[in-house]
Amino acid sequence: MLKTDYIILRKTPFQETSLIVNGLSPDFGRLDFLLKGACGTGAKKFPYAGLFRELTIEFRETAGNSTLSYMKSHEPKASYDAIANRPENYLKACDYARFLLKHTHSMLGLPLTYRSLTVLLRRLAGPADGTFPVAAAKLAFLQESGFVPEAGAENPKRAAALDAILEYAITGECPAPPFSEDYRKQLIQWTEALCVYHDLRI
Repeated sequence: MLKTDYIILRKTPFQETSLIVNGLSPDFGRLDFLLKGACGTGAKKFPYAGLFRELTIEFRETAGNSTLSYMKSHEPKASYDAIANRPENYLKACDYARFLLKHTHSMLGLPLTYRSLTVLLRRLAGPADGTFPVAAAKLAFLQESGFVPEAGAENPKRAAALDAILEYAITGECPAPPFSEDYRKQLIQWTEALCVYHDLRI
C-alpha cells in the first residue's frame, strides 16, 4: 500500500452508488479511483468526497490496463469548501482543476505543483480576485514541468520577477509581489502564452 495526500479535483457518479474520483497527489501526480458504494449508506460510504477536499489516503495501483487505482483508506486533512461562496473564484478553481487533470500523469510526482495548489485554494476561499493567484500557481506547474525558459543573466528583472511569483505561489504567508497592474497583466499574458506555445490548454 502507498500513502499520500490527495486533493479531489473532479468526481463523477458511476452507476447507482459509486463514484469515479480524479485528483492530484504530491508524490504520485494524478490519481483516479473507482469508489464502489461510495454514494450508498453502508460501510463503504465516502463522506469526504467533496470537490477541493484534501485527504490523506492509502492506495494501490490496479493490475492490468486499468487507469483506476484502489483506495483502501481515506482521512480528511483540509477542506476548501468556502470557495463555493465566491462564484468567480470557484469557476477559476474549476478551470484550473481541469487544466491540471488534463496535463498531469499518474506516478509522476509534482510536489511544488501540489503545494501551490493548496496555497491557491486557500487564497480562492478569500475575498481577493483569483486571477493573479491562479496565474502564479499555473506558473509553478510550468516551472516544475520544465516549460519555463531560463531568464538568464541578460534579463535579471524577469529572473527576479519569476522568483518572486514562484515564492508567492508556494508560500501561503507570502504577500503578492509589488508589481504594477500593467506588469501583472503582462505576466498573466506571458503565462498563458507559454501554455499555448506548449499546447497546454483546457
